[in-house]
Amino acid sequence: MMRTVLEAREDRWNRRKALAAGLGEGWSVLSFTLRLPAFLRLERRYEAIAGLLFDDLLVFLREKGIESGFREFATHGDGPEGMCTVRGNPQEVKMVCVEFEETHPWGSLADVDIMDSGQNVAGRSRIGLPPRKCLVCLNPAAACVAGRIHSEEEIKRKVNEILCTPPFFPSERIIRHISESAGAAVLLEAAATPKPGLVDPHSRGAHEDMDYFTFLVSASALAPWWDVFVRMGWNNRGKSPESLFPELRKAGLRAEKTMFAATKGINTHKGLVFSLGVLCAAAGMLAAEGHDLSPENCASCGASMVRGIVEKDFSAIENSSADAGSLTAGEKLYLSQKKTGIRGEAELGFPSVLHAGLPELFSGIQAGLSLNDAMVNSLLSLLLIVEDTNILSRGGKEGECWVRKTAREALNAGGMASEKGKEAVRKMDILFSEKKLSPGGSADLLAVTVFLYLLTQASG
Repeated sequence: MMRTVLEAREDRWNRRKALAAGLGEGWSVLSFTLRLPAFLRLERRYEAIAGLLFDDLLVFLREKGIESGFREFATHGDGPEGMCTVRGNPQEVKMVCVEFEETHPWGSLADVDIMDSGQNVAGRSRIGLPPRKCLVCLNPAAACVAGRIHSEEEIKRKVNEILCTPPFFPSERIIRHISESAGAAVLLEAAATPKPGLVDPHSRGAHEDMDYFTFLVSASALAPWWDVFVRMGWNNRGKSPESLFPELRKAGLRAEKTMFAATKGINTHKGLVFSLGVLCAAAGMLAAEGHDLSPENCASCGASMVRGIVEKDFSAIENSSADAGSLTAGEKLYLSQKKTGIRGEAELGFPSVLHAGLPELFSGIQAGLSLNDAMVNSLLSLLLIVEDTNILSRGGKEGECWVRKTAREALNAGGMASEKGKEAVRKMDILFSEKKLSPGGSADLLAVTVFLYLLTQASG
């Protein structure tokens, strides 16, 4: 075994060097292993523990604004290991990794090394930190390892004690359920058809600069961020929801940059990053505190998280000397008509979703409609009441009244539950596209509706 372990270590070192040699400017290689003796590290159970810890590390780095690129995780002759590329000053990245090792309850089991493009290792000594301490006695670890000071039984007992500590992040089952529900909701909203004036698999709707594939690219780029938002909520347990929002908003801006980079500057999901990001964090916080993830609970927690946002954001805009060209459509509508848009919707606890979108979705599914058709009916229901700044900016009050009139007619005709209703929706799609009316705000709230619906389903 010793020869295999040594060969595996040498192989890992050579792979790190090869990866580092091909790095672009500003990138480093991160190598992750378990800081355990081989007799434990090679036990099968530690593969899953290492995988969870590596995932948590990458989330921790993202929350600190450190981007990761290439990533792999596998078990070799030396046990489980992870490797990825990260963007950032090597010493600063190492400092963040040390923070992870010292704050995550299982962090003392993690061994994280950083190698720059010149194949130099950023060790603790290079950033002015003392050597790591022994797991068992807290003396310098190197001395205990070299002298074989502790028995296998002592080490195993201490490791088991560490692993009994409640995890820093939620169980993977819970976090997967919440974050995957968000990711699925984004994809399902894009795929639903027909959606009047909106992009779907068969139509660009009222848009010339995007199509269904643009939305798939955007959804893929944003997928990791739902996980980040959930974990931020979890870590805020026991604190006031609004105390999280400043940091959540910073993370949301980084998520937007990820989206714009993927779509080459096209705004596909900016509004949804805000609304779904808030609700992901709310769900994470509720789950951490043992509360039910009901739509009402999530919406209420989300409203508390953004309390005061309308007054704060819009008073800042009113008092700003910023050029009107730099304002969003929603901000311009507030200045001219006092329309609060998605900010007002969120601060009020998503009433359009709770009182229109969700009831229509549930009733459609209970009546035997496919999820697609129930979603289209849910969108029609949202169109009746949502203060959609996309519609108002493109069609004004007259356009909003016309949108609501046609949506009501389609629902009265049976919506997607009847041929007459389906034909009415298809005609809406043609007319909305011709008039360049795109209910993007309502589409975002449809995704929120689907997310809250999916949260009510068994997580498996």
